[in-house]
Amino acid sequence: MLKIRSKDAKHDTEVIALVSLAHASSHFYHLVIPSLFPWLMPAFGLDYIDAGLPVTAFFIVSAFCQSASGFLVEKYGAKVVLYGGLTSLALSSFVLGSAQSYAWIVAAGILAGIGNSVFHPTDFCLISASVSKNWLGHAFAWHGITGNLGWAICPLFMVSIASTLGWRTAAYAASSVALLILALELWGRNLFRPLDVSEPPTANPTKKNTAFGFLTEETVWLCFMFFFFTSFGFGVLQSFSPTIFGKIYGLSLAQASSALTSYMIGSGIGGILGGFIVSQDRLSRDKVVAWALTFSAVNAALLASQIPASFFVSPIMFLMGFGVGVANPSRDVLIRESTISKLGNKYLGRVYGFVYCGMDVGQSLSPIVFGAILDRGLFATALAGVAVCQTCAIFTALRVGGSSKEPQPASHSSEKA
Repeated sequence: MLKIRSKDAKHDTEVIALVSLAHASSHFYHLVIPSLFPWLMPAFGLDYIDAGLPVTAFFIVSAFCQSASGFLVEKYGAKVVLYGGLTSLALSSFVLGSAQSYAWIVAAGILAGIGNSVFHPTDFCLISASVSKNWLGHAFAWHGITGNLGWAICPLFMVSIASTLGWRTAAYAASSVALLILALELWGRNLFRPLDVSEPPTANPTKKNTAFGFLTEETVWLCFMFFFFTSFGFGVLQSFSPTIFGKIYGLSLAQASSALTSYMIGSGIGGILGGFIVSQDRLSRDKVVAWALTFSAVNAALLASQIPASFFVSPIMFLMGFGVGVANPSRDVLIRESTISKLGNKYLGRVYGFVYCGMDVGQSLSPIVFGAILDRGLFATALAGVAVCQTCAIFTALRVGGSSKEPQPASHSSEKA
């Protein structure tokens, strides 16, 4: 393995910190509006359907715009698009804080969705271009971990400010978060290197003569479906785990919520380990993903069986999250290697933009589909659905690995920035 000089390690660490911080802001803004529901609903006379519409708009807009942002990354450079996304997030919370009617809240959700759409194409292109190969696994690991931290911090941040200073102040404070991160990204802009857009010998230029020629690659669709299945399953836990565990295991709201927290903690710890695992070149990326998700699926099925005592719900959720966390860095490197081997670095932006749409689509549909299942009282079935989704993701990961050729090494040279 190539020994990295301390200067290179310092550079890689700084890049990882900046990109991960930006990703944390993306997940932070997932929950800005939901965190203020207790104040927004009485202030504007909203019911639960009204309150949920801005959140639905957020994910729908993000899904549609994410593919477009991949093309923008290729044309204008990842840094410029990242700055635009952070600006849109800041504007969304400013509009929310200034809201005079329900339409303003919906507009805030749309603006936040536009801002959210840029992060996966920009982040992964910046990582691919600016981080040494030896550190790629750690970069992808911390990218995922900080996303979870963004989810964890937002409700505490928003509720504590809204409780003391009012919901409008909380919204303006959220806007300042994006502006602060934007300032840091601008400060560190010279740390980001250009992306090598040369084509590897394995790339097929015939398929790239049109803007959407990359969609003819089976691997692209497999990656899309992988993200769809994983986010579709996670959406059940994120939206309904307190209800499910309360009905099946008799847990209180606090106990059921702590089970979801255990999942997040497990995912973070698993992500750190996954970063070290993916750095071992002798290990097959797709098999790491498959074994890790199999571990998570078995634990999901165990919960669905209702065999464990209620005391074991949080530890089992921790193990589920741990498996997913271990899989995530290998997943992201697998997609990168597959894209480069098939299409070249030049098309990383649009591929990342498209495949991560699967995540937004899955999170958008999960509450609807599983909500209908829960309305019928099939709480154990919903948990079994998590295991099924993870199993489907296993087969797509193995298929991606099987269809990918040996990646060509990427060097750091000429992206427009």
